[in-house]
Amino acid sequence: MIIMSKHSVSKCSMKSDMPGTAHPRPRTRQREATRRQLVEAGLRVVAEHGFAGATTAAIARATGKAHGTVFVHFANRDALVEALVAEVGQAMSQRLSALPADTCGVGEVLDAHLLALGEHEVLYARLLREATALPLSARARVFALQSAVGSRLREAHARDVGRGVARAMNPVALTNLWIALTNHYLMNRDLFAPGGSVVALRGAELKAQLLDVLQP
Repeated sequence: MIIMSKHSVSKCSMKSDMPGTAHPRPRTRQREATRRQLVEAGLRVVAEHGFAGATTAAIARATGKAHGTVFVHFANRDALVEALVAEVGQAMSQRLSALPADTCGVGEVLDAHLLALGEHEVLYARLLREATALPLSARARVFALQSAVGSRLREAHARDVGRGVARAMNPVALTNLWIALTNHYLMNRDLFAPGGSVVALRGAELKAQLLDVLQP
């Protein structure tokens, strides 16, 4: 029989309580991995069949998991759709956050926005086309994305005006012009980029159109 002194027990307890020694539980990692699989499958299903075809059953089939698995991770279909929209938001946020906060100009904001759109172009085009059929929470996320882009665009425009490289323009009109322009091309991507990517084929053209408007 091994007898441990109080001092030994105390030292062992201290070691187990040391910060940085905890590791994610296997069940937690598995749960996170399954949720990620469902989101990625949802993105594929939406790209192929649209949001109308992105039923919880279809997404479960795409992962090879039981239908009930979806509801372990999402309260309902609306919550799953909102998670898909959040993927676009994350890409957009990462691109915008990477910009220099106090020095970037309009051109850099447009580049970042186009890169983010290109990463989820098919999904975003579906969002625009099927917006009225989306749950209100998902539509609110789309509006928030556009507002975030508009905010960075207005800040950059003010800097460019101060530098003398852009003319003054109503900031709300500027935001609306850019959002309307990109949305128009994406909603009609079969006309502007048949079988291809609007961002890849027309991104430079879109950027040039807005910069031409801002020429001093």
